[in-house]
Amino acid sequence: MRYPIEKPTSIPGSGSAIYLYLLETIEIPARCPHDIWYAGQKQKLDNPHDPFKGFFPVGETLKIDYAGAGMNDYTFTGKEKNAVFVRDLSSEAKMTLGIPTDADPKDKVFNPNFVKYDDLPHGTKVSNEATTMSLAKSLSAFLCNNKGILYTEHDIVDMLTVAIKKIDSFEMLTILHGNHISWCSLAFMRTGKMEEDIKREFYGQNNIDFYVKDIGTIMPSMLYTLAILGVDPIEIIQGYEIDLYGIDTVAEKMRSYMKINQCNTIAV
Repeated sequence: MRYPIEKPTSIPGSGSAIYLYLLETIEIPARCPHDIWYAGQKQKLDNPHDPFKGFFPVGETLKIDYAGAGMNDYTFTGKEKNAVFVRDLSSEAKMTLGIPTDADPKDKVFNPNFVKYDDLPHGTKVSNEATTMSLAKSLSAFLCNNKGILYTEHDIVDMLTVAIKKIDSFEMLTILHGNHISWCSLAFMRTGKMEEDIKREFYGQNNIDFYVKDIGTIMPSMLYTLAILGVDPIEIIQGYEIDLYGIDTVAEKMRSYMKINQCNTIAV
């Protein structure tokens, strides 16, 4: 099967072709979550009440507890791999940076990933690609369980449409759960520690931001999948019930991968 196509087919087993195609083109939607995140984080820089200050201040020395080394003077080199949180800052550093006294200790102040996608380390790019991989796995798991192993392209369109239109549906929860497992696994592989989101049970009593964050990371892959199956991403998100920063831009970008806009199969 060559994608994109004009209309999804209901031929038994055709859904497996999309499963493989998503795995082969994961870089395409992988860029969008980072671009959305980067743009959102960039806006925080103009908010004096937000503790986020962007990338490391290369050459500047602050008294911080960096990566558990204890509270000492630390001079940033720009090669740091670990983020700096509010809880890592000394009182002097907080005052120097203008961090609000009521800032959440878990909020990040400096983030090594606050760079454009092409400048990300290879491992971080792979982490973003894992989101698309998790979508392929979630589609397969849900549809094989409900439709049998011969699920179709049309079944995928139906599942994704329900997931987008009804965010508390079992379809969307399946996708978000798969995405959350992916992120938790990557976080554990990087740090070897059980902390932050790893300890937060997906089906627990989390605030809405917990789920919206994952919807924001997985939505580009969902819209990309619909686009290559002939569904207009712009139309599918009309009247979307939650506010996702940059979602209109993402939908417009993914629309360019529809067959009406391209004659040949997309290549990464």
